[in-house]
Amino acid sequence: MALRPSWWGLAGTIMIVLLSQPATAMKPTAVASAQRISYAAVQPVQLPPARTLTSAPSGKAMSAMSATARLAHVGAMRQFRGAGLRWRSSGGCTDRTQPTCTSLEGLRYGTLVQAIELKRASDCRIVITGGTEVGHSKGRFSHGNGFKLDIAHNPCIDAYVTRTFGYWTTRGDGARMYRPKATENAAGDTTGNAAGNTAEAAPGDAVAGAAVYADEDNHWDILFR
Repeated sequence: MALRPSWWGLAGTIMIVLLSQPATAMKPTAVASAQRISYAAVQPVQLPPARTLTSAPSGKAMSAMSATARLAHVGAMRQFRGAGLRWRSSGGCTDRTQPTCTSLEGLRYGTLVQAIELKRASDCRIVITGGTEVGHSKGRFSHGNGFKLDIAHNPCIDAYVTRTFGYWTTRGDGARMYRPKATENAAGDTTGNAAGNTAEAAPGDAVAGAAVYADEDNHWDILFR
């Protein structure tokens, strides 16, 4: 009598073989990759130490990509707190659309790095009181465009700015303005000093593209270019 193959028996054999395979062999590669991408996307951005991004002795500034990258408020605050800087808002809020709030939403990476460098170079208490929120003057190098921060006055930072940077001019509203003094290194390059490095030059600056510190009534209005 001829024997006919049993389809149920064959299917059972295949099932047993499949179940006997290691679990790792059955894990789809595409799914694993998607999980890694998703995991990486929610991790906090680890910014390099500020000193690694400041101007090198040759006068080369940080890369344009690093300087112009935009940050979310939460990420910027995490980096500032980690570096010892503090934040304050008269309205106790972070809403960028409210003038009484202090927001860091859209802050330039270059601004963050130079503010941290100011903290390190001065060893002073730094309290940010103004960021990218509405209510500031508009313009290319403005608060809203992520180039400027306000920091509260205190004897330490006041003395550091006025002694380290040279008086430049007086603004239309009466605020005295300071900026890094030009120095010449061994290679003959004109550079600034700590916390005065920037990526973009401006006509008439003693140090091309240097940060500018404006002494307002209750804070320093600082332009980090």
